[in-house]
Amino acid sequence: MNNTTKILSGLGFGTVATLVLATGVLKPTVKLTALATLVSVPVIGVAYEIIQSRADKRVKALEDKLGIAQQDSHRLEAVSADNNRLSQHLVNLKVELSQLQDKVSSLKSENSNLKESQQLQLAQLQVLRKEKTELTEQIAHYEETYSSELESNVQQRVEEYITSDRAKLDAKYRSTLTEGQAIHAEAVAIAYAYEEWAEQIGERHIERKNYILGLTKEFNHHIGGAQEDWETERGHLITQIEVLTEKIARLQQKLAGDLTEPEYGQFGYAIEGKIANDIARYVWDTLQIPLTVKGYEKRSDGAVDVGYGYGRSIPLEALLRDLNRHSEDIAKTLRIHKISSIRKLEIADLLVLTYRREPAIKQDDLKRLLTPVDKLATQVIREMSRKGTVRIMGATGDGKGVCARYLLSRIVTTLNWYIRLHDPQHGSDQDHWGIPKVSKSGTELKQALRKITNQMKDREVTKIHSPVTLDILDEIDTQLEKEDKEQFLNLISRIRHLGMKLILIGQNPKVSRAGFQWSDMAQMIAFYQGSCALDAIKNNQALELKKDILLKQYNEISTVFEAKNEWLDDNKKYYFGLCVIPGKNPQWYELPVADDLEVNEGLSIIGETFEVTVRKSRFVEGQKSAKTQPSAVAELSQEQKKAELETFTQQEMAAINARSSVIPHVGSSAESRHRAKTICKKHPDVELRQGKDRRYYCPGCKKKLRKDELTTEV
Repeated sequence: MNNTTKILSGLGFGTVATLVLATGVLKPTVKLTALATLVSVPVIGVAYEIIQSRADKRVKALEDKLGIAQQDSHRLEAVSADNNRLSQHLVNLKVELSQLQDKVSSLKSENSNLKESQQLQLAQLQVLRKEKTELTEQIAHYEETYSSELESNVQQRVEEYITSDRAKLDAKYRSTLTEGQAIHAEAVAIAYAYEEWAEQIGERHIERKNYILGLTKEFNHHIGGAQEDWETERGHLITQIEVLTEKIARLQQKLAGDLTEPEYGQFGYAIEGKIANDIARYVWDTLQIPLTVKGYEKRSDGAVDVGYGYGRSIPLEALLRDLNRHSEDIAKTLRIHKISSIRKLEIADLLVLTYRREPAIKQDDLKRLLTPVDKLATQVIREMSRKGTVRIMGATGDGKGVCARYLLSRIVTTLNWYIRLHDPQHGSDQDHWGIPKVSKSGTELKQALRKITNQMKDREVTKIHSPVTLDILDEIDTQLEKEDKEQFLNLISRIRHLGMKLILIGQNPKVSRAGFQWSDMAQMIAFYQGSCALDAIKNNQALELKKDILLKQYNEISTVFEAKNEWLDDNKKYYFGLCVIPGKNPQWYELPVADDLEVNEGLSIIGETFEVTVRKSRFVEGQKSAKTQPSAVAELSQEQKKAELETFTQQEMAAINARSSVIPHVGSSAESRHRAKTICKKHPDVELRQGKDRRYYCPGCKKKLRKDELTTEV
């Protein structure tokens, strides 16, 4: 076959006929001309379809450009909002700057007043020194003059007394001698009488002597009393001078900014405050170093920081060296576990001493405190049939996003709920979802809340509670105002029995714009992440009975996790939290590392629009295996015919879905989605019956079974 034949065979019949007529190979006839005209009509239709396809492509390209422009517009709105916030911050900073300037001026005035008072005190000090010198001179002069005069007076009085007494004795002796000579003769005759008289004279002499000695003792007694009074008065004066000197020395120390004795804090019955005072008391008694107890602060890891003021006369290096050397003795004496560090605060003249009352928890004890997170997730998903709302709370960096993603990863591999994600921070640094979203801004999230409310009202009227929907609302606290609180709590209370579930992610109630209270958490399954658990333990009345033991456990667990995360990146960190299911004991848990979590973004149960579309409906509520998948050509043809996706009404969904949304066992894979069968441990071959209270009855055991008597079989 030559080339001409190949070309002609590739052309249609109408084209060949037209060509033959045009070239004149065949003569035109009426039949041949009509045939060529009829065949040329499909050619025009094909050209029209080509032109229409090109127009559709251009429309699609323009729609893509319009979408990009809308995204840019949203970004510009966000930038404008950021600029407004920055402007407001700048105004606040200017106000704070003016306040600081006022404080600086007031401090300058106070400084000048202090200088004036210091000069006044220095003048008073000079006066006191002058008075001290004068008193010293007076005491010295008084001591010198009084002692010399007293000694001379005493000697003069003694000499006068002795001289007069000698004269009297001499006169009496001479008269006695004369009389003796006169009666000498008679004395011999009356010797015995003389001896008696001599004895009498001797007795009188002794009496006289005793009399003289008595006068001397009395005189000495008076002199001694006067001297004792003088010594006492002198001692009082010296004591007053020493007290005055001590006061002057202390005044000088205070003026120099030094401490003279320790100053203790008033902390009531707080054990940490008592320990802080005892440490300062021990340092004073042992090292004679005065400290001022400024206050204390309990850290999240269980340690306590105590601030101490110190005197400026003591070298800081020597003070730190002495305190560190005696830290073990202080801990042993006060019966605390350990003083971990003593350091100077950089921004102030303050010593910070850190101690622990109890040792850190061991790894084995930590494992006993933590509930395995997969077991907890299974329990939570079951409880969501009773409490349809899950509240995940935590500060920035405490891992609430990791908690939400882990819970979502367990739900999508277990249940066929229609999942809608609402994230007002779409595209920001905090966006780590990686799955389709229904709402991507605050405005869209508020619109979604109105749609959720309408869905609730529709289900209440129609009594149709399928399919089960799960709405994940991220940063919910930033989108609700105080006037929305009651309406939102009412929504949470009413959707529990309507096949609607919520996962709310945000801060704890103390920073919520909507004004939520801790008591509002009673309607929800709560996950308190990291430091938010500490706030919940202290403020949530539902945890009041176990407050002490939960605080102790929090301090122990947070210490371990703080040490584990010290040098790790955010995507490698370990996160922990406290899960509180209403009516059950609170449970501590540890989340998997963020890098180990993955949610399949291609799952059909994750919605891209709020309504359940025709294509999505086949995968919701276990309908994936019930219908055959259409071919790609047929599905494409169906999409080209319809401008919008068809949505099901509540009645149509009820006709499609027949089984319950919550299954009794969690853990099957996403691809197989087998139903788990609950069986009795003692009679695995016996079919169990489930009553209205959702408890299982075993005909073999002839009783209702407890949870520990059940197991599952996939």
